[in-house]
Amino acid sequence: MKIWPGQTEDFKPPLLSPKEKGNLWLGLAGIFFVGSATSYFYPSATPSTGRWAWLHNIFFNQFGPSGDFVLFLVLGCVGVLAALKQYSAYSSEKGGTNA
Repeated sequence: MKIWPGQTEDFKPPLLSPKEKGNLWLGLAGIFFVGSATSYFYPSATPSTGRWAWLHNIFFNQFGPSGDFVLFLVLGCVGVLAALKQYSAYSSEKGGTNA
């Protein structure tokens, strides 16, 4: 269905704008930082079992009981970097500068 006369048939608008994607990544980073704080104050005593146990056990073997803390901290930092990338794409899309 065409929304305006010049639109092509195969046009698909993006589901989320770069700013909304940045907000999503920032929210996920916040969840990971809360998980990091929780695992810092309540570290696991035994290695994990289950679907993502291989990832948790890699960090558990490298960092001991604080492995989950490091894992969630790394994931939170990756989320913040992804959010900053999306925000910079939003600012360049608007024609603004990052300075």
